[in-house]
Amino acid sequence: MKWEYHVVHINVDDSSSENDRSSNPDAASEKLKGLLSADFLKDQFPEQYQENEDTEHPAIQLSKFLNKYGLENWELSETIKIGNMLFLILKRQVKQ
Repeated sequence: MKWEYHVVHINVDDSSSENDRSSNPDAASEKLKGLLSADFLKDQFPEQYQENEDTEHPAIQLSKFLNKYGLENWELSETIKIGNMLFLILKRQVKQ
């Protein structure tokens, strides 16, 4: 039996204060020492800095992702956390 693998990484940040800063254009601009203004960041990266309360919970997003790949016969085989990254290892049998 032969397998093929698909590896996905997710950035994980355990500190809530840093996580709040990443979605705040003012904090990001400050972190960049004003090199890019908050307005510029918000304009150029709307998906990162959107103020949308309809955003799905990460667990629902992950469920949809896994269900999509499951329909393509991928199976979550293992998860590995290294630093701030979580790796999802998916595998499926190679058709011969």
